[in-house]
Amino acid sequence: MNRARVGWLLFVTLLVMAAVPLLASFYLLEATLRTSLDLGFNEDVARVLEQSSVNLRALGKLDSAQREHYRAQFDDVEALRQIYLAPELVSQSIEKPLKIYFGLGLGMAVLVSLAVATLLSRRVANSYRTAVDELLHQREQVRYLREMSSWQELAKMLAHEIKNPLTPIEVLVTSLSKAYQSKTSEEFVTHLNATETMVAEELQQLKSTVNKFSEFARLPQVQPTRANVLELLRQQLRAISNTLSSTALELREPTGVADLYADVDAPLFRQVLVNLVRNGVEANPGREVRFAISVGADERNVEVRVMNDGDPVRAEIAPRIFDPYFSTHASKDNMGLGLAIVKKIVIEHRGDIRYQERDGHPQFVITLPRAPA
Repeated sequence: MNRARVGWLLFVTLLVMAAVPLLASFYLLEATLRTSLDLGFNEDVARVLEQSSVNLRALGKLDSAQREHYRAQFDDVEALRQIYLAPELVSQSIEKPLKIYFGLGLGMAVLVSLAVATLLSRRVANSYRTAVDELLHQREQVRYLREMSSWQELAKMLAHEIKNPLTPIEVLVTSLSKAYQSKTSEEFVTHLNATETMVAEELQQLKSTVNKFSEFARLPQVQPTRANVLELLRQQLRAISNTLSSTALELREPTGVADLYADVDAPLFRQVLVNLVRNGVEANPGREVRFAISVGADERNVEVRVMNDGDPVRAEIAPRIFDPYFSTHASKDNMGLGLAIVKKIVIEHRGDIRYQERDGHPQFVITLPRAPA
């Protein structure tokens, strides 16, 4: 709300507060005046005054010595009788100064309201500007702290992932000098080959870690095309079943619905499904995990639900499962990026994803904007 609008609102408010009592008082005074005139001016008084005028005229004719005295009384009575014959003249003579008085009062109310509104609008605008500036400053501080916290988490993750393979490499390399001094040539060669193999494995793990970070940092831009989501799920789930073991995928197709279209980047949408399935498998190691994938729609959105038969995520950590580098799975290959990638891809499709517990099992709900066929 800008300053001009605040000023007008204050002006109108103050004007109404000042003008309403003033106008009410004018109305009440006018009503009281009319009532008083109605009570005071009646036909009987007019008839009495008319009779008095006749009597005074007759007395003046009969008593010439007092004629001037009777004439003066006659003039007074006649003037009073004329007033009683035309009470609207009295009303007008009283109402006119009242209207002038109340008009001046209303004008003063307008001027005072305008002055006060201007002053208050400046104060309100300054207070509002100060509050907004403080709020923006606080938001910037919160954003900065969150960003720094994310960088700190990333630094911890990188340090941990890099340190894990470097520590055994350091131990293996250090042991070579001791082995060279204490072993025969054949034994040293055997030890060297074993060390080389283990160092290569650790370096491969380090390379895998770097590749995963690189994959997260260089996700391709979404290039959506119009697609039938149900048909896309049929194709993608067949491919995923052939590549991921320990899974049983069931597509529950809706009845009577055929035009579930949305703008989807098929390769990236497949990565979404793969990451969700892989997340369920990693959360339930050592057994086959059964997945139920269903799809539906309303007038605006297409909804894909991915549920598995594992245990639900604990309520206290559920809000964080889409955060980068956050994971509840104890695995050296799990860096907590899978669900973060899923959310990023879905949001770039102008959609949304949320986690919910259903019938004691975990379920992810993907919402995509529906498109015409």
